[in-house]
Order: sequence, then C-alpha cells, then structure tokens
Amino acid sequence: MMTTATIDYSRLMKARDIKAQAEARARGPAEISLLQVMIVVGEEKWARAMAIAEDAAYPWAMRAALRGATVLVRGSETMDTLAFLLGLSPEETDRLFIEAAQVTL
Repeated sequence: MMTTATIDYSRLMKARDIKAQAEARARGPAEISLLQVMIVVGEEKWARAMAIAEDAAYPWAMRAALRGATVLVRGSETMDTLAFLLGLSPEETDRLFIEAAQVTL
C-alpha cells in the first residue's frame, strides 16, 4: 500500500536563509534598551558622547531622537548616530548589542 505525503514548500527554508538567521543571532538581538547600553558603555564614555550630541551645532532632530530614545534598534539612524558618537565600528556595535543584552535590569 502506497501513501502520499504533501509538502508545504512555503515553509521550507533555503540554506542562505538559515545562514542569514544564524549570522543575525551571532550579532545579538535586534533591540536593546538605552539603559543597557549606558551600563555597558560606562559613565565617562557616555558623558563624552552626550556632550557632543547636546552641542547646538549637532542636528536638532538627532539630538531629539537621542533624548527620546528608550530602545535602540540595530541599523536605525538613531543607533547609527549613537555608534558614531561613541566611536564604535560595526563590529564593536555588534559586541555592544551582545553585551548589553546580557545586562538585566
């Protein structure tokens, strides 16, 4: 007696998708809290970055975004600006997300 099986191809994952998901997990979470970042970065480095961000010569919209942020999203303009202010490379930003995610509040 033969039986047949139905395969739902829409649920199959391609190897490149599996690899992309693994790489994303290795880079850490997609979101972390601003407080987690502040704790990992430390008071001195954070204060230096915020002094630059508070300068009136810095774009108003970015100052407002940084002041209002409670959650930082990887790849967002706010996170990219913060990484720039902190002097972080993309690899250091990845490490920041991983380390910050380990901080429990």
